[in-house]
Amino acid sequence: MEQMSSTGRPVQITVTDGYDLKGFKGETPVTFIRAEFNQMVLGDSAKVTVSAEGTAKYNFTSSFEFNPEGGITLDDIAHKPVFLTMTEVLPKEKKQKDEKTLILGQAVVDLIPLLEGESSFETMAPLHPVPGSPLEPLRSGVKQCSLEVKVFVAEPLLTTAQILGGNLLKVTLEAAYSVPESFIPVGPLQNYMIGLQVPSVGEGHLYFLSGNHAEAKACYERTISFVVDASEMHFIFLRLGQIYLEEKEYEKAKKTYLQACKRSPSCLTWLGLGIACYRLEELTEAEDALSEANALNNYNAEVWAYLALVSLKAGRQLEAEQAYKYTMKLKLKDETLLAEIHMVQETVGFGNPSF
Repeated sequence: MEQMSSTGRPVQITVTDGYDLKGFKGETPVTFIRAEFNQMVLGDSAKVTVSAEGTAKYNFTSSFEFNPEGGITLDDIAHKPVFLTMTEVLPKEKKQKDEKTLILGQAVVDLIPLLEGESSFETMAPLHPVPGSPLEPLRSGVKQCSLEVKVFVAEPLLTTAQILGGNLLKVTLEAAYSVPESFIPVGPLQNYMIGLQVPSVGEGHLYFLSGNHAEAKACYERTISFVVDASEMHFIFLRLGQIYLEEKEYEKAKKTYLQACKRSPSCLTWLGLGIACYRLEELTEAEDALSEANALNNYNAEVWAYLALVSLKAGRQLEAEQAYKYTMKLKLKDETLLAEIHMVQETVGFGNPSF
């Protein structure tokens, strides 16, 4: 995976609330959360009393520094989740000096959205109980305890070009059934390996990454034509849409990005739709799509650039200048797009505060 050359940036993990919680002692146990990443303890929350309804407000924020030049890198974020361990603080008994604690369970937070262009996301992370924990459901149908978690970074870790040029493959193991007795965790710890075939769509990605967009386009179009429903089509739509934009097939690009927005909307899918609509001179639709992209990530310079173009074409001077300011502040790297903005500014006679 391509590394970015930039200084370190903090990634914040905030545990806001806990739900359907229980403890070993009493109906209102005292608990705290420990956050860990990359075999490092990020910190412990304050000790919080769980309510009689099983809820707790932690409002606990911890962080680590992402730095591709050394320390925690993109590969660490791709391969390693954040662990959130919930521990109960037991009431002190007479003549007891040291505080006793018992681990109740652990939640896992996957940071993959940060590698898909997101600068923030929220998740409800299930708390997996340790054996014998009161968090274990006594009967089926009982709600699983969980933690509400928010992840935030001030600006995306990857640029649009790096995301589209990446080769990230995500595999999730949800459960194991009919496990052999030899797998039961007794005695020394053991590691087990699972093999799987990679879908043939990977051929299209290989063509794309090698610069052969004609073959990549053919592979992606074949995949979309016979795959009725797939949960991991996000990058296929993004890359096929990009190829259509490069070849000025804007109607096909619009259709492709619309499918992506319906299946797995993100800043990049809405941006692609906005670009296609703008090139088709459908300014209202373009602005709607770009506004959705901006709401998901307002640190994307390309989104601001196209919002500036839409405002210029619509004759809205104040909005055009505001969008242009953010475009420059976020250091748009696309020189061709920047030149296009300057040309339209000169044509309409406004939009650049330096005029």
